[in-house]
Amino acid sequence: MKHLTIATFAAAALALSSCAAPAASTPPAPVTAEVTPTPTATTLPAGKFKLTTLSGADITFTLPTPATHPAVAKLEAYRKKTGGAPVSYLVAEVDNRKGTKAVNMYQVNGFDTEGIQYMFSGVTDAISEWKPSYQADDTYLLPSGKVIPGDAGTPLSNEGSDLHNAFNEYVDVAERKTVVLQSPTTELPAEFTRVSVQPSGGGEGEDATPAP
Repeated sequence: MKHLTIATFAAAALALSSCAAPAASTPPAPVTAEVTPTPTATTLPAGKFKLTTLSGADITFTLPTPATHPAVAKLEAYRKKTGGAPVSYLVAEVDNRKGTKAVNMYQVNGFDTEGIQYMFSGVTDAISEWKPSYQADDTYLLPSGKVIPGDAGTPLSNEGSDLHNAFNEYVDVAERKTVVLQSPTTELPAEFTRVSVQPSGGGEGEDATPAP
């Protein structure tokens, strides 16, 4: 009986030892972080745009306008005469017959998908750059750096002044007019994410939308 009792205790101890052994644990599943997709900006193809301003003026324009457009023919001819740097044009038709305040097409800004801004301002800015500069020795300095005599430079300078006076961005109430803007940037994107017009001088921009 003594030997049986010892064996019984040994078996019980072994059973308790087996119960006390820790169970193998299953490793937790890896947590995958949720990735929020970056929203894609809506793009506007280069071409025709339209806008009815807060004051009621209707504006349509082509961004950019080809240098062969009839509205810029005199400008391009003058630029080539003086050797001025090429620009990108924007020709806008402004109908202010239903407007309640004058339109001053101060600026048009286009923005691409990278957030780069392309600014168009009055073409008179470019004309001022193209005009020959009068020098103290009665000669004129062309934009290209070439110096020409006064009898050749004076007519060119006068032509530039006439163009400067002929092209302005002001459209009065009840007036309908073609306005020409320019940008010194000649490489423009094929698409924009926003096209903003400042039709009231340096005020807040108003967004244009694609026109059919």
